[in-house]
Amino acid sequence: MNRARLFIAIAGGFLSASSFWMSLPLIAVSLRRDGVSDLWVGIISGLPWVGLLAVLPLVPRLIHRIGLQRTVLSGMLISILVFIGFATTRSVILWSLLFCIQGATLGLRWAAMDTWINGAVPDHARGRLIGLYELVASGSIAAGPACLVFLGNTGSLPFITCAAIVTAASGLLLIAGRESAIKVRAKIHLSLWRILSLEAAAFTGIALVGVTEACNLSLLPLFALGAGATAATASMYVVIVQGAGAAGAFLFGFLADKFSRPAILLGTGFITITAPLALPLFYASSLVWPLLLAWGLAIGGMFTLGMVVLGARFKGGSLASAVALSVAVYTIGGILGPPAMGALMASFGSFGLPYGLAAIASLSVAAASCFEVLRPHVVGTR
Repeated sequence: MNRARLFIAIAGGFLSASSFWMSLPLIAVSLRRDGVSDLWVGIISGLPWVGLLAVLPLVPRLIHRIGLQRTVLSGMLISILVFIGFATTRSVILWSLLFCIQGATLGLRWAAMDTWINGAVPDHARGRLIGLYELVASGSIAAGPACLVFLGNTGSLPFITCAAIVTAASGLLLIAGRESAIKVRAKIHLSLWRILSLEAAAFTGIALVGVTEACNLSLLPLFALGAGATAATASMYVVIVQGAGAAGAFLFGFLADKFSRPAILLGTGFITITAPLALPLFYASSLVWPLLLAWGLAIGGMFTLGMVVLGARFKGGSLASAVALSVAVYTIGGILGPPAMGALMASFGSFGLPYGLAAIASLSVAAASCFEVLRPHVVGTR
């Protein structure tokens, strides 16, 4: 794929992903308005990650059978139909089913693109190039909720807009042209448990990002509303923290080529602990914006560093397994996080969210530090 086609395909992926990330806060706020409790909002918000996790084992075989472009286009077509379904019904049960299916469509697109990009970057610029890739991907997480500031979160218009965005994305992917099927039958020399043990710290950080991002996208607007913010301001909370995550992906990817990666990973972990702890202290002041900015930078940096470490450690079939496992642990974090934090919010009020996320971050950073000390030091694992 030449550079022009690559940029067109990435642009299509950006638009397609933006529609999904728009749907998370849109569904959460809509359910809240319809009288659904915070606990059930949290449970329903975790369903897309269930769908994504369920489809992951099928993606490599599907890519090999029909190719990258058709795999992604299949996910886009189903996504369009799901958004039309959201626009035409208000049934909580049907919304739950559609939300789960929407997660599966994301899995088709996400895993296919990551399978391709992780094998394409050279080692000497791994941090910068993966950081750039994650910058675009993370930018979609901020762009989606940002659309709600202008579209609002009532009626069918936001869902129809999402369907139109995915339609435009599929058009860009068609313009980019078909890419040959990616071979995923390379022999894997390491078991998943061995891969996990070699880079447990990186996988722990990726899982923490999964928990934090899923909770921030779905429940951070509810925290803001509970603290007295307007709906527009609540959406801006998500925009700031996820926009900073996009910038952090590139910033920390660049730093990963220059400095100690474990040390940088530990630094991002420290911020993921202190930022949510400070949120209840500053949510009513203008200091909340730089606080959300720092938090988002750390979250984006932690994920990129994890992917950089995995790409530097594993090659060939082992790299493909490591990438699949990273998507799985991120997704499991996204599944477990919102219901747990939703339960805390239902029991202890809005402040249950930041305090709960800080507690999880503390445990994760402590575990990752132990894993880093104890991990086997093997170079160039295949």
